[in-house]
Amino acid sequence: MKLAIALGNAIRADDGVGFVIARALAAHDPAVEIVESQEALPEHAEFVARAERVVFLDASVVGAPGEVRATPVTPRSPQVAILHALTPEEVLGIAHASHGRAPPAALVTVAGGDFSFAEGLSPEVEAAVPEALRLAFEFLSGR
Repeated sequence: MKLAIALGNAIRADDGVGFVIARALAAHDPAVEIVESQEALPEHAEFVARAERVVFLDASVVGAPGEVRATPVTPRSPQVAILHALTPEEVLGIAHASHGRAPPAALVTVAGGDFSFAEGLSPEVEAAVPEALRLAFEFLSGR
C-alpha cells in the first residue's frame, strides 16, 4: 500500500495545501491510501508500518509562498516524554520501534503565505499544487 499523510488545517488558508495534494493523489491513483490530520500523531505509526512507501504532505512557513520542497524522512525517536504532535521522523521512529518496520518516506511541503482563518489556498500556493503533486506521485511510484 502507498500512503499519503496530509497534515494541516483546511480552515487556515494555505495550511490546507496538504489535503489538496492528498486528494489529488487519490484521484490520480486510487491505490494511494490517504490519512488527513491536523498533526502527525503516534497513532499514524501503525498505518506507516503497513505501507510500502509513505509521503507526508504539509504546508511550510519556510520559503517564499508557493516554494515546493521534497526531502527524505528518516526514523528518529520522539524527543519528548509526552507524545502529542510529532514530526514525520518521529512517526517513522515509532513505526520502527513498535512494528519493526519503517518504509521509505518523504516530506513534500509547499511554503504558505496566508495562514489566516479562511478556506481556500492563496494564488501562489494553488499554482504550486501540480509540482507538489508530481513530486509526491514520483516518490510513491518509486522513481
